[in-house]
Amino acid sequence: MKQEVFNKHELEDFRNVYNDLDSVYAVFPRICGLSGAEYWALLMVYEGTVTQRDICEQLSLSRQTVNSAFSQLVKKGLVCLKPVENNLRTKQVFLTEEGTAFVEKYVCTMHRLEERVWHMMAADERVQLVQLLSKYRDLMREALQSHQEKE
Repeated sequence: MKQEVFNKHELEDFRNVYNDLDSVYAVFPRICGLSGAEYWALLMVYEGTVTQRDICEQLSLSRQTVNSAFSQLVKKGLVCLKPVENNLRTKQVFLTEEGTAFVEKYVCTMHRLEERVWHMMAADERVQLVQLLSKYRDLMREALQSHQEKE
């Protein structure tokens, strides 16, 4: 089998596109007047994730970052925190009425925009994009895990 020649420009192009896409997604929170952590945490609460710990895990953010985001969201009147009945250290997060209205006005609007753009691609392109990015993610996770085990 012929070995492929490494083309560093392909990887640079991928990184550039990835970073550009990341910067596009960073516009969503700014349009809503939120930090990135506030935006994504608020969306997760709206979609049914109820504890700060779960949000930390799903967003791969530190507890400090998520706690800070929720402190701001509480100050803005968008969420309220309540301790879990049998574990006072674990906080459940609930949207306030203002929070629900905010998410539906701003966050859902951003996601409808995203869905509209998504459907501008052909169905087979959407499937292929998800498959390729999933494959890259999985390979990267395996490589990182292997690297960490060696150290």
